[in-house]
Amino acid sequence: MKFANYIFNARGVNNLGDNMQIIAIDAIYESMGISKDEIIYIDKNDTGTYKGEYVVLPVTMPLIDYTEGGISGRFSPNIIPVFLGLTIAKDTLMKVEVNYLNRFEPIGCRDERTMETLRNYHVQAYLHGCITATLPERQDESKKFDKVFIVDVDPTIVEYIPKELKENAVFLTHMHEGVDNPKSMMLDYYNRYKNEAKLIITSLLHCSVPSMAAGIPVVLIKKGISYRFGWLEKLIDVYDCNDIDQINWYPEPVFYREHKERLLRITKNRLQTEFDKYSDIYDLSWFYEKRQRKDYIVDAFIPIKSFIDRVFVDFNKQYNYSLWGLTQMSTLTYNYISAKYPNAVLRHVYDKYRRVVFEGRLTEDPDMIQNNSEDIIILTSNGPNKMAKELFEKIGKDNESYFLFELIR
Repeated sequence: MKFANYIFNARGVNNLGDNMQIIAIDAIYESMGISKDEIIYIDKNDTGTYKGEYVVLPVTMPLIDYTEGGISGRFSPNIIPVFLGLTIAKDTLMKVEVNYLNRFEPIGCRDERTMETLRNYHVQAYLHGCITATLPERQDESKKFDKVFIVDVDPTIVEYIPKELKENAVFLTHMHEGVDNPKSMMLDYYNRYKNEAKLIITSLLHCSVPSMAAGIPVVLIKKGISYRFGWLEKLIDVYDCNDIDQINWYPEPVFYREHKERLLRITKNRLQTEFDKYSDIYDLSWFYEKRQRKDYIVDAFIPIKSFIDRVFVDFNKQYNYSLWGLTQMSTLTYNYISAKYPNAVLRHVYDKYRRVVFEGRLTEDPDMIQNNSEDIIILTSNGPNKMAKELFEKIGKDNESYFLFELIR
């Protein structure tokens, strides 16, 4: 079993900040002493179909694109998700999503709105904030931090930025199309901010938070404040257009070392705990799973299937049939007939020892077969074989109108 991280290259416009979260997880793994060969990188678009070695995957990326089954359809059985920064746009959950999230509680949410949505469905959830808040402070004080970076700020707001800050500012955008390696590009931007910035003015979450974490003064200004930023107000000012006259354009860096240490501790503990919980059992499973496979059969069902296909020759005919001896073969038989021969009708279900309901029919004693001898009788257990032979011989039932359960040897 291994740890995992995302690969993400958007179809269309890349917001480089998405990859900033991936960079933050890399940094956490490094601080945990996890080497690169212990990490499997999985494309964000392939997490639902991933079939490789079992992994623990920290979930910090937004899950807002449509997936059948919602959040439950996002991850294959080979992925154990650790929800550290879940964010969703919708405010309703399907039952299958609630059941899935219950398995991995508590769910760390990146924003308060997501947390409240989950709690409305009685999912244990807490406000974790953005994983990029765990990034380290820059350390090289000998460097001359002398550049102002203005990153994706609305032009109507740029007008209000003091002239002396704009004059030699570097204007950048995190929105790019046709990028081969957005993670590498984001890392270049991030290193520029750490090595050069005396101030960053931005509207972006994943520009403001990593910069704040590095100890860079940040002015975060948006035309309207998204729910995604609510938690961040605890650490820095978040301005909108109504705050123009109140903006401090010359802020001090924010240091939250004790809080950052707690955030890192919780994050590392959750990842390590899930890894320790599952690694042995899934390593055992992977030992058996990783092999060349033959074409396997459900051997007990093959003779039943052959009998059905030999006797039910007309897809449009209404065949009346009954089952005798309830087992899981009964379910396989019923499902196969229903799918392939939709006009066939299950009339009776016989079982000597149990009175239960199967597909809407209450089981009956096999003695009742004498009153319904025209039905095709399919035994789905070998227990009644001797009794069935004697009964069918007694009532003169045609050999092609019944099936005695048998195993392939």
